[in-house]
This record gives sequence, structure tokens and C-alpha cells, in this order.
Amino acid sequence: MKLLKKENVIIVLSFVICLITLLTGYFLFLRQDVSMEQERCRYIAENEAEHILTTIDCVMARSNTLKAMVYDHRGDLSFFDGVADLIYESVHDETGVSLKNIALAPGGVVSDVYPREGNEALIGFDFMDLTKAGNLEAREAYESGETVLTNPFKLIQGGMGMAGRSPVILNDGEKDCFWGLVTVTMDFDNLVKVLRLDNLTGMGINYSLSYIDDDGKAHVLQSNGSVGDDVVNTRFSIRNLNWQLALYPSNGWFSVARTVLTVAVILIISIFAGMFANLILKLKKSNEALLDMSKTDGLTGCLNRRAYEDDLAMYRSDVPADDFVYLSADINGLKKVNDTRGHMAGDELICAASGCLNNNLSSYGKVYRTGGDEFVATLCINETELKSVIEKTMDEVENWKGRSIDSLSVSIGFAAKWEFPDASVSELAKTADQRMYDAKRDHYEKNN
Repeated sequence: MKLLKKENVIIVLSFVICLITLLTGYFLFLRQDVSMEQERCRYIAENEAEHILTTIDCVMARSNTLKAMVYDHRGDLSFFDGVADLIYESVHDETGVSLKNIALAPGGVVSDVYPREGNEALIGFDFMDLTKAGNLEAREAYESGETVLTNPFKLIQGGMGMAGRSPVILNDGEKDCFWGLVTVTMDFDNLVKVLRLDNLTGMGINYSLSYIDDDGKAHVLQSNGSVGDDVVNTRFSIRNLNWQLALYPSNGWFSVARTVLTVAVILIISIFAGMFANLILKLKKSNEALLDMSKTDGLTGCLNRRAYEDDLAMYRSDVPADDFVYLSADINGLKKVNDTRGHMAGDELICAASGCLNNNLSSYGKVYRTGGDEFVATLCINETELKSVIEKTMDEVENWKGRSIDSLSVSIGFAAKWEFPDASVSELAKTADQRMYDAKRDHYEKNN
């Protein structure tokens, strides 16, 4: 009877351990799979944003050409038809984008337009009339003296257009005066086709291209398929405009059906595992290996937070030696790098900081990664060696250069047993942290 109960315990224990282990492994894999898919979408979004930016900039550069021609001819527009035809064709040849029109507006009123056919309604159009669509940007160009782009808007001659308004300033011999505007207007529907955003659908990705207004609200310009809340967003600026491209996999970040099937398979495996009593020994050995892995930071190879907490608990019962030093280190500016350069660049900084600390400190004790950008070292070292080791560490940090980012900055603080003989390890940790934060504050004050 006792044997039966013992077997039942082993079966249940084996089942539970196997189930938890497999589920944890799968969900860790699933999280990594989602992370990789998000990184892929982020890379695609950045490439698409760069393509959009390059294409529009290439087209709008023609407004500067036209502006220079008006300036060189001192406002004489006899050159227009020949030059406009060349601009129209070169834009299409180089980018594939079709222009709705190219126009000259002395005093803000359109006098010449190319091509004339289909744009007759534009002759006499007053860009200074703020009641008309696209004219706020014309007024802004007039007031700023710079080329200003419009977001897509309905054209009076029909269709959707996106335009660049460039002011022309001429000198009348005494002073610079506003001559008028030159405008280059793209066919926005054609632009969307040229950008080939619908190719994303073939890649299994839904998208939404939007512009951001002055209030920070997104207005959809073009989309295909629905996007969820957990999207990959890339914001980018096209001169004075702010746009964003949101991507989301058409089947979501992971397959619900596959997850349900995998969990069912894991459950069946766990049931079978629970039927073998000898699996207890194997699971025990596996758990010991997993424990070692669980104390190692996967990104840097340092000891992790769990290892740090275990060792800290040991010091509560074992008083550290007189040469004990608690050292706290923190990467400066990691959040900014993650936000502006991406998490791959941030991970490179984390690995670099870990390398610098391990290279110089591991001979004297243990180095832990206790948080995203936070490191701790517990050392046995004398005062002279400590000073030398910290100097070497900071030299290595200052001379470091990476592949995706150029520099690394780390703030360090420490507290030694010889400074505070009666202090506990927890009290030394607080002192080291405070000194590190003081160093971090000094760094930001000097560099901001």
C-alpha cells in the first residue's frame, strides 16, 4: 500500500514537473519567435519608410530646379513649357511617379501649368486663398521662405494629390521680394502603386500608412487588412511632414491553433512521462542543469538576478571578509539607444558593458546582471588593486566601439568593507548604489 502511494506520488510529481518544464520551454520559444517576427517587421517597416522618403524627396527636388530657373530668368516664364516637359518625364523615368502637374504662380496665382490638358481648372487658382485645400502649406511656404509639402488632398481638377510649395524670392535691385510660388504635384494614387506597399500582403503582413497631424493624431492614407493594437510602428519625417507606417502579421504574431495543438501534445507527453517511475532521477538531473542555466543571463553570460539574490542571502549568515567590496554599475543612455537605434543596438551595449566588467573584475569575484542595464560585482580586493581595476575598466569602456553604435558609457559606484567595517552587505549595496547614481547624475549634467 505504501509502495502504491509512493508510485502515485512519483507519477504525479513526474507529470507536474514534465508539464511545467515543457510549457515553460514552449512559451519561451514562442516569446522568442514573436520577438523575431517583430524584429523582422521592424526591419521591413524601416526599409519601406526609407523607400517612401527617398522617392518623395527625389520628386520634390524638382521644385528646387524650377525655382532656380525662375530665379535665373528673373521672373520671365518663357522657358516654362520646355523645362516642365523635361521635369515631367525625368520624374517618371527615375522614380516611376506620375505628376499631376507642375505650376508657376506669380504672386500666388497660377499663370502657367503643365500639362495643360486636364489641369485647366488650375489656371487662375489663388494659392493664398486659405479656404482651399492644400493652401495652408502654400501660406506656410510664403511665410517661411522654405519648400513645404502637403499631405495628400483632393485636387480641384479631380483625384488625390500631394504637392510641394516652393517660394521664389527675387531682388528688384533694392531688396528681396516675394515673386510667387512654384509647385510640383504628384498623383498620390500612382505614388502608392509605385511604392508597392501591397507587396507586403504577399509577405503575410497587413499595413497602415498614416500621417500625423499637429495634435499627434494619426490619419490613415493607405492600408491593407486590419492591424491590431500590438503593431510595429515606424515614424519618419518627410521634410515638414510626419508619417508613420504600422505593420502587423495577417495571422497575428503567433498561431493560436498551433499553440493549442502544441499544448495538447505537451499534456499527452507529460501524462506518459508520469507513468515511468525511473524518470524521477532523470528529471532531477535535468532540474539541476536547468538551475545552473537559470542563474546565467542569456544575453551576456553573466550571473543573473537569481544568482545574485541567492549569493546575497548567503552573506546574511556569513560575514564577508575585510577586503570585501560591493560594486554597482549602470549603462548610461541605454533607453535612448533602444528608442532611437533599436533593441539590437541596445543589446550590443549591454554585452559590451558585461564584457568590460568581466574582463577586469571576474578575477576578484563575481559579476551579475541584475536588470536591463544594471550590473553588480562582489569582490575580494584591496584598495590599491581596486583603484587600478576600476581605472582599467573605465579605460576599456571609453575605448570601446561597436558595430551598430560608436560609444559606451558606464557609471560605477562602490562601497568597501574597510570603509564601513560595521556595515552589512545590504548597507554596502545602498552606499554603492547611491555613489553610482551620483556618478550617473554627473554624467548627464556634463553631457546634456
